[in-house]
Amino acid sequence: MEIVKNMDFNALKQQIKKVTKRAFLENVAKYGKEICAFALVSDDGAMTVVPYTNTIAHLQKMQKDDPDYKEVYEFEPAEWYTSDGANDEIDAICSVLNKEVLRDNINFEVFKNQLFETCVQVLEELQKENFFMDNVEKDILVLFSISDTNEPEENLIKWAKRTNIKTYGEAYEAYQNKVW
Repeated sequence: MEIVKNMDFNALKQQIKKVTKRAFLENVAKYGKEICAFALVSDDGAMTVVPYTNTIAHLQKMQKDDPDYKEVYEFEPAEWYTSDGANDEIDAICSVLNKEVLRDNINFEVFKNQLFETCVQVLEELQKENFFMDNVEKDILVLFSISDTNEPEENLIKWAKRTNIKTYGEAYEAYQNKVW
């Protein structure tokens, strides 16, 4: 894998991990065991990393109101309850990403791929550390997602399988493979 010059992805990873924990814990303080899903979401421009959280009550309401799209409300972070948590720190990370993307000598595709992999690694590590389980006392859906993307479905599936227990990974794969 080609390395992006100037960006310290190890430092970025540690910062994203710290901020992800804080964002999740802020949401745990608000919603407790109602949390059923958590995601980090970026964009095709690789300028953002935003936490999304879903709650059981929100998921059930959305699925009841629009039963034809039950899976969308379960697996698409844009449809989830909130994108709140660690807002100042998230803004700071997005500012760094924005400046990096706008550099003249950046290999954008390499940068974007490294950013996405970094986010997946953060979520994967937090799962292995039982961070989510320890704080809501159950397994939850954990995703890395990209808003408004043409990212190949196989990448989204691969990432979901890395960041989830087997049943959630398989359910996400079935959702992605569904013909809409």
